[in-house]
Amino acid sequence: MLATYKPLTIRNWVTDLLFITIALGLFYLVWLGNHALFTPDEGRYSEVAREMIITGDYITPRLNGIAFLDKPILYYWLQASAIKVFGLKEWALRFWPAFMALFGCVITYLAGRLLFSRRVGIISAIILATNPLYYGAAHYANLDLEVAVLISNTLLFALLALQATSNRQRTIFILLAYLFCGLAVLTKGLIGLAFPIMIIGSWIVILHRWSLLSKMRLLSGACIFMILTVPWYFLVQQANPQFFHFFFVTQQFERFLTKADFNNPTVAWFYVPIILAGFLPWSVFLLQALTQQIKLVWQNRKQHQATLFLLLWVAIIFIFFSFPKSKTVGYILPLFPPLALIVGNYLNAFWDKPKSKGILFATLSFIILCLAVIIACLLVPHIKTLEIAHGIVPYLNDTAVIFLLGGVIACYLLYKNNVAKLFSCLTFIAGAFLLTLLASATILNQKTVKPLALQLKSVIAPQDEVVTFYRYYQDLPIYLERRITIVADWHAPDILHNDNWVRELWFGMPFQDTTAWLIGEPVFWQRWNSDKRIFVLMNAHDYENFSKKTKAYKLGEYNDVTLASNKITT
Repeated sequence: MLATYKPLTIRNWVTDLLFITIALGLFYLVWLGNHALFTPDEGRYSEVAREMIITGDYITPRLNGIAFLDKPILYYWLQASAIKVFGLKEWALRFWPAFMALFGCVITYLAGRLLFSRRVGIISAIILATNPLYYGAAHYANLDLEVAVLISNTLLFALLALQATSNRQRTIFILLAYLFCGLAVLTKGLIGLAFPIMIIGSWIVILHRWSLLSKMRLLSGACIFMILTVPWYFLVQQANPQFFHFFFVTQQFERFLTKADFNNPTVAWFYVPIILAGFLPWSVFLLQALTQQIKLVWQNRKQHQATLFLLLWVAIIFIFFSFPKSKTVGYILPLFPPLALIVGNYLNAFWDKPKSKGILFATLSFIILCLAVIIACLLVPHIKTLEIAHGIVPYLNDTAVIFLLGGVIACYLLYKNNVAKLFSCLTFIAGAFLLTLLASATILNQKTVKPLALQLKSVIAPQDEVVTFYRYYQDLPIYLERRITIVADWHAPDILHNDNWVRELWFGMPFQDTTAWLIGEPVFWQRWNSDKRIFVLMNAHDYENFSKKTKAYKLGEYNDVTLASNKITT
């Protein structure tokens, strides 16, 4: 049975969209620039955008002057536009992730409302906005959230088109799906196309709805897709002849199909705890919601076509990312919009029927969660074997108070068994916890070198050289607003087998001459002993040995990073 779009007044649409945009917008924008850039991702990708503006080259991304062709171009264009408009500020560098997160919530509301009901749309948007992984990604300047939203929008608009009852609606929605599909491919590569093909194709095969292929505007869609994607891929290949092999073979296929040495090798079930923890507190409903929706689809898949689509979406992406050895937490973000819709639809079914075992189970689970969080927050500061960041204890205490309040309210609701009040309670607790977590980001960020970079920026002259010694601090170039020299063994035989910053830069070395700033230790000592003023940053432990070899003037230290110079500097 196709979805029937119920008549909706303009007033209701405007009211809902204003509520979602303003309320969630404020929720996402507060403290956006509260903390320094996290490394490696925030420093790395933001520096690529900054160098794009400085060089005027908007085709070949560069990191510290080196071709950085791991990812396509759209994210860097967005970051560069934020820097151009707002300046080089931390909140500006996180503007687009926050905006895309909000946009994803709005599209999730739209899909929930048209496919199910107004209440499902609102509930799903709030669920999506208030889980830790999605919220955290919205405040983290890398590609994961953007590509997740673009893939999700592709699939949601495709589903709306496939379920539409009028040609006009179908045309608008399917063309929007092609638009977002092209943008996804321009952000992260082939997965932006692979997921829609696999999910939509499986859905059509299971339902035997082959006639829909003739209504999907394949020719128009292909034109939109090609216009969006082909120009940049063609131009970057012209500028960098090795690009296609490096990008498609090394980065796209080998990472997935082989056991090559890529980052974060881990177990197949890695994403199970990530989803359960990242979707809190709403994961207390996941088991019941998935069980109920699977049962409905199993009984009559033609009557629950939209739900079948969402379940296929979850299953296919989960299996796809569980297969390769290399796994990163943010990869699983495209699952969260369909999970929000599934849970939102489940809660809607019991909104006015509170006497449900599933709701009781969820309430009890949340009470247990509150107790666990409270105990953890109280015990962690007293466990001597744990190294917790200095100043984090007040935030742990705040978190304990938040969950204590949530547990007390949940105990009361366990007696009342009221779905609407339980949903309000979870929303309040999730929002308060996420704001507390964001406020503590300054304490949690222990790897930034921002204080040393700002100290150095106040005394450095254009002719001085900044060097990192067997380290690369990813946020140093962007805070200094200049390229730095890096000392490493660039001819080591094991570079290819270590997925780290050395290999990351080494991959880009063939695209230009880097001998001036990617240097070995002999060249470094020649420069250090010259008349030129050199500033060097290194690990504090390494500095002990370094200072025994030569005369160095220590200028500062932050966490485990030391700043020194070969000349006296005031």
